[in-house]
Amino acid sequence: MSLAAGLHALALPPWSWPPVAAVALVPFLLALRDLAPRRAACLGLVFGAAAIWGVGYWVPGALAHYYQQPMWFGVAFAFAASIVFAGSYTAGFAVCAAWIGARTTGAARAVAIAVLWVAWELARARLLTGDPWLLLGYALGPSPALRQAADLGGVYLLSFVVALVNAAVAEALTGVGRGRFVAVGVAFVALVAAWTYGARRLATALPGEAVPLVVVQGNNPVGTQWNEEDYGAGLERYVALSRAAAGTSRPALLVWPESAVTFFLAEDRSYRATIGRLLRETGAELVVGGPFRAGEGRAARYFNAAFYLTANGDIAGRYDKAHLLPFAEYFPLRTIEFLRRRFERVRYFTAGERQAPVVTSLGPVASVICFEAIFPEIVRARMAEGARLLLNLSNDAWLGEGAGREQHLAMVALRAVENRTWVVRATTTGVSALIDPFGRVVARADTDVATTLAGSVVPLAVDTVYERLGDAFAYGCVALAIVGAAACAIRRSWPRR
Repeated sequence: MSLAAGLHALALPPWSWPPVAAVALVPFLLALRDLAPRRAACLGLVFGAAAIWGVGYWVPGALAHYYQQPMWFGVAFAFAASIVFAGSYTAGFAVCAAWIGARTTGAARAVAIAVLWVAWELARARLLTGDPWLLLGYALGPSPALRQAADLGGVYLLSFVVALVNAAVAEALTGVGRGRFVAVGVAFVALVAAWTYGARRLATALPGEAVPLVVVQGNNPVGTQWNEEDYGAGLERYVALSRAAAGTSRPALLVWPESAVTFFLAEDRSYRATIGRLLRETGAELVVGGPFRAGEGRAARYFNAAFYLTANGDIAGRYDKAHLLPFAEYFPLRTIEFLRRRFERVRYFTAGERQAPVVTSLGPVASVICFEAIFPEIVRARMAEGARLLLNLSNDAWLGEGAGREQHLAMVALRAVENRTWVVRATTTGVSALIDPFGRVVARADTDVATTLAGSVVPLAVDTVYERLGDAFAYGCVALAIVGAAACAIRRSWPRR
């Protein structure tokens, strides 16, 4: 399984070798042939855990740093998470794949494997708070043409194509008769269809008028938003960077990241007055991430928010993060509250309710905060309400210096394709970026530096199939998997080894 896990890692960011994706699952699929359920489950558990470690090798260090714990804690936490949030789902896939694989051959088996892979990916992305980090479809992200099919069925459609190719290769290596050639032919047709569709999409011009904006990356160290002595610190840096950038680019909008301000913006009038002066000087509007408090004393509730301020400094809108990160923004198990950082002023965030896009001078704008952007259904729901631009405010400082930041950026880029929208990504320490509706990163900032990113975007609304139907393709795979399993169960019994 080490070979399969290694190939899987090479196919995904930060290495991103799309040709490797064509064979990344092949050793795993071949090893599943003719296995009994228990052995298949064990094999799937090992592969899933090893595969997620291959791409998330940086996680133990990041966890230890964020939670202020020794490295052994980060390793133990990451190991448990790899079993629960990855290995358990590949174990389920392995059992189903071995079972269905013993009852089908050729193209039917290849398609069935791809359908099952998507069904279990959807389960992983939705159950137990959801963990859609680097699904298989992101392996096609570096291919400009192939990734365009995401506007039809999301990242799950791309995962289906990759899994189908792998299953076809496995058939070509071990199949008999004409069935293996049919399997390869089906996979080839799927690849050509995806590429042809993508090439036509790339040749399509998207109309609209460009609007200048500036992203400000303040390089906030992780945790300063809750340091008592740092309350309000960092504002001068954001103001100075914004003023300098606005002097040359005259932006219509300034975008500051999640946790950019270390105070309660809606309450602290002196700090808000400083921001108001900046906006009146520059004539720009501002979207900024910061905490919001509702209520007083023990009844107070805290939200991780994105504020919209008009050019005269008034707060005209707010988005409260709806999908909170477990064990960071809230604790599902109160018995492990020792993980709460020692300097934390806000004990728990409250999930926000559904809110309409904020109407700005650029038109309706949807905001998603940090990891919300890796959930396709969350972004799709925000954009489907009429937004013409997507803002992703993030604090990626806790991801450390490993591959996490690049992986996060790669996933966010596919949201642009799914919804055919420009994405403005503002982060505290990088990677801040501007992404066009075809998933191309047209501008990006360096990491771990205080800087600005000036550019132009074109607010537009494109009615994509994915935006209309959401994850219908993935749910269709779930339905097909259930129907197919029922049909096979009626025809044959499980062969014992």
